[in-house]
Amino acid sequence: MDFLTIQLPTYFFFYMAITLIYRNRRSMINRVAALLMGSLVLYFMFEYLKTSLLPEYQMQLVLYGSSPSLLLFISTLVHLCILFGGEVTRSFKKVLPLVYVTPYMLWLWFMVTWDHSVLYDVHVTDGRSPLHPTYLLVTIVFVIGYILLSVVLLAWGWLRTRERRQRVILRSLLASGLMLFGSFALITTLLQAGIIVTRVSMICYFIGYLIWAMRLRHLIGKYNIMPDYRKLFQVLFETAPNAILLLDAQGRIKEMNPRAQSWFEGIPSEEIPEHFEFKQVKGLQGLLASYADQPGKESHWEVRMNDSRKEHLDLIVGIDRIEGANEDLFVLHLTNVTSLKNTERRLMESEQSYKHSAYHDALTGLYNRTALEEELRVRTAAADPFAVIMIDLNHFKPINDTYGHAVGDMYLKFIAELLQGLMHKPGDTVGRIGGDEFILLLSITDRAGAAELVENRLTLLDDQIFWYGDRDITVSFAAGMSVYTANGENGNTLLRLADEDMYRRKREQRQKRELLIREL
Repeated sequence: MDFLTIQLPTYFFFYMAITLIYRNRRSMINRVAALLMGSLVLYFMFEYLKTSLLPEYQMQLVLYGSSPSLLLFISTLVHLCILFGGEVTRSFKKVLPLVYVTPYMLWLWFMVTWDHSVLYDVHVTDGRSPLHPTYLLVTIVFVIGYILLSVVLLAWGWLRTRERRQRVILRSLLASGLMLFGSFALITTLLQAGIIVTRVSMICYFIGYLIWAMRLRHLIGKYNIMPDYRKLFQVLFETAPNAILLLDAQGRIKEMNPRAQSWFEGIPSEEIPEHFEFKQVKGLQGLLASYADQPGKESHWEVRMNDSRKEHLDLIVGIDRIEGANEDLFVLHLTNVTSLKNTERRLMESEQSYKHSAYHDALTGLYNRTALEEELRVRTAAADPFAVIMIDLNHFKPINDTYGHAVGDMYLKFIAELLQGLMHKPGDTVGRIGGDEFILLLSITDRAGAAELVENRLTLLDDQIFWYGDRDITVSFAAGMSVYTANGENGNTLLRLADEDMYRRKREQRQKRELLIREL
């Protein structure tokens, strides 16, 4: 009977304590559950010593062994029920010190102020409890009260939680807690009524604890309340459509799912991090450090997988930290967005091409009228002085008529290269507004400076020769100028005045040629 009611439960509780710690010693639930099982191991061990091995020391074993072990059991039971409740019962954690300290303070008071022979009468052998009625009553009140408190906590968590799986777990734990409370209350009532003797009550208590612990063990196995992380992620690793990497705190890969293995086939696992090119952080260690600086914050990083033997992959990386494992572990979720990124790059290239076409002359590559008008609006809004130079080529139509439009286009490109060579400052701009007309926007300080600047720069165009085969065409042009704000404060006015000045100079050039011809 001692083996069935004392030794066997002791072995079972010891096994439970060891397996709980082995599965996940970093989990608070595991540690408290293991402590609860350990307290039962101590309790049954002291009862066995008192009953079978050292009956002459039964008073000391009960008062200094069984009693504090039982108080530890009921205290850790309350603690465990608070942890099982999760967020719903989190606020009750603040009373945990009181839960642990109160029964031990009363036990210590009895041990210090009461005579031990009064607390435990070794001469009582008629089936009654050898404990003093007051001490027995206080013990029973705490045991039944703490078990009832555990039931209330489980009921509170079950009623308040909305997560379906958590409700099923709490409901099952609540049923087992009610069973433990009911059995303990029933056995205690029968004992106090004299219907059963102490020896029988102890056997019934042991059986009740054993059934409750077996039920708890069954629930842990059935609902996987405290799983091993490898079992938890096994199904996910095998079936996930994305690549998943399990890393340690140093960034070393401990495990990969089949999709990741297919992506990184032929690359040693220790070399895989070297093929990652992160945009926001520096290397895989930088990623882990960045995540550690913002724990719990959902973050995603872009990474490019470079491998000369395979096609480059564009990936989105999500990261999670495994809590309660035997070591710091990180899970990297890699989503392949290569096709999306390729589409995005084509759209950007198309947009850039569209913008270039919208603001540049197709023949010369210079700014077109739209871009120049936009630049004029920006410059006038900035209120910095600048000069507008309007250039019109002389004798361009005869070039087209004589040599053809293809040569005319080559001539315009040649002029565009010459004008680009006159742009010495970052703020200088050159564009073609149509036909043989060009515009220069030059940064200046005053109108006198502008006239000198235009004179010095444009003289570099004089007598330039465009060669086509063995034929040469001398560059000839007329240029007009307007200055912001001396001649106007808006772009249209400046363009109009520069155009008028250019045509005035063109007429002067024509008059000079006609006068020279008459003189000849």
